[in-house]
Amino acid sequence: MNFEKKDGIGQHPLYQVITLSSGIKVELMRYTLGETIVSNLETEKPVFGFGFCVRGFTRSRVSCFRNEFEIRDGQSAVYYFPEIKVRSQTSSKDGVWRMSVNIPDDILRQMVESDSKVFPPCIRQLALGNSFEPFRIPSRMTPRMRQLMTHIFHCPYTGIAADYFAEAKIMELIACKLDDLAASSGKNGPKMLSALKKDDIDRLYFAKDLLKSQIENPPGLCELSRRVGISRTKLINGFSHIFGTTPGAYVRDIRLKLARQMLLEQDKNLTEIALMVGYASSSHFSKAFSTYYGVPPSQYAGMAHDGKGR
Repeated sequence: MNFEKKDGIGQHPLYQVITLSSGIKVELMRYTLGETIVSNLETEKPVFGFGFCVRGFTRSRVSCFRNEFEIRDGQSAVYYFPEIKVRSQTSSKDGVWRMSVNIPDDILRQMVESDSKVFPPCIRQLALGNSFEPFRIPSRMTPRMRQLMTHIFHCPYTGIAADYFAEAKIMELIACKLDDLAASSGKNGPKMLSALKKDDIDRLYFAKDLLKSQIENPPGLCELSRRVGISRTKLINGFSHIFGTTPGAYVRDIRLKLARQMLLEQDKNLTEIALMVGYASSSHFSKAFSTYYGVPPSQYAGMAHDGKGR
C-alpha cells in the first residue's frame, strides 16, 4: 500500500490518496469549510469508479453531462467519465467526508469476467473495451456502507496496523457496492437522468425543498406529488436518481443530521434531541442513529471531536 497525504483545504484538512495492493486508487476527503468554495478539475484520462459521501454537500457540473448533479451525505454512486472538466461548488460548513474509489481497467475487466451478472450493460461494455457514453448512477448508501466509512475516517490504529485496517475496510466497502449493484441490476439505469425533462427536474428540486422546509411534519408521497405537480411514480424514481435517495430516506437523513449537530453542541440530552428531531422515544432514536452512523449517539460526539483534533 502507498499512502499520500495533502493538507491545505479548509479547517481540520485531510486529503489522503491510498493505492491499494491491487492497484485500486482511493481518495479520502475530510475537511471543514468556513465559507462556500468553488473548485475546478480537468483531466483527459477516463475514470471509472465508486463514490461515497457520508457528510457534506457539493453541487457539480461535468462537461459531459447536460445537467448538474448533487453529491450529498448518504449517497453512493458508480460513475464513468471519458474525460473530466468539473466545476464544483461546496457549501457544507459542518464538514465534508467523501471517498472516491477509482478502478483500473484491468481490475474492472477481472470483476466483470468473474461475475458479469452483477453489472449493468454499460459497465460490461466498458470492461470489454468498448466506448460508452458517460454516466453517473447514484443510489443510497446502506447502513453497512455508512458504518465502514465511519470506521475508515476514525481508524483506531496507527502505523502499519492502520494501513491494513484501512485496506480491509475499503475492500469491504467495495464488496458492499458490488452487492448493491447486483441487487439493482436490471432496474432503471443511467438513461433515467437524461430522460427527465428540465421541468421534471425543477419539480423534483421543489419537492426536496418542501421536505426540508417542513422536516418536523413533512407531507406524504401522495400529498407531495400533488403539491409539486408530478406523478407519484416519477417523484419516487426521479428523486432517487437525482438525489441518490428516496423522499422518506431524505427526511430521515435530515433529521439524523440535525441530531448529530445537536450532539456536537453538547448542551442537550438524548431525550430532548430525540423529541426535537421527531422521534417518540430516546431508545427509538438511539437505534436509528446507531444503524445510520455505526455508533450510538452517546459515543458519537466524542469520536467526532477526536477526529477533528487529529
